[in-house]
Amino acid sequence: MSKQRVGIVGVGLMGHGIALNLARKGWPLGYLDHPGNQPTDDLDALGATRHPDRTALAGASEVVILCVTGTPQVEDVLLGDGGVLASL
Repeated sequence: MSKQRVGIVGVGLMGHGIALNLARKGWPLGYLDHPGNQPTDDLDALGATRHPDRTALAGASEVVILCVTGTPQVEDVLLGDGGVLASL
């Protein structure tokens, strides 16, 4: 059985660790390119794909993980202009 394609929004302090563990375990991983991310060279070296926007990330993912700071950010990522839900 193949592993589902996972996308993650929020590769900061906590999200980077989650993403790194997924990539190390061989999950196909994509992440949103964002100025708040931790350095992602290690993720890229493990085959993770950087996506320029939420639409591209959602379109390439079967599962999307959010690791953002609060409710307003969750609502924006999911429902805002170019939100993830519209692209799934």
